[in-house]
Amino acid sequence: MTPEQVDLVLEGIERMRPRLPLVADAFYAELFGRYPQLRPMFPADLARQRAKFADELRALVVALPDLPAFLDSAARLGRRHAGYGVRVAHYNQVRTALIATIAAEMASVWTEEHEHAWTVAYDMITEAMLLNLR
Repeated sequence: MTPEQVDLVLEGIERMRPRLPLVADAFYAELFGRYPQLRPMFPADLARQRAKFADELRALVVALPDLPAFLDSAARLGRRHAGYGVRVAHYNQVRTALIATIAAEMASVWTEEHEHAWTVAYDMITEAMLLNLR
């Protein structure tokens, strides 16, 4: 990621920060709307899952400038996800839903540069999550 892309993603997560629980709700609605087959992988009551998702997303994004800390956090998260039965194909599905959710949340300021920065950030997170699983 370029420093400019990191800045765009950091600015975006801070812009969304007060609404992250609502963004998490929108993300799961988007994910299950697009990929209903993924719903059984999650608990019936998503309240705790939504909070964990919002916290993890923010923590990973904030850690981007500190590569060792970022890689450590992402690797731990990747190991947990492997234990949940998450497969590589699921990461692409989550990317689609997440980028669509963030674009909708940031619609008033969203640009192609934002989309590219968030996509690169997501792909970097995915690679780091999968790094120790190969």
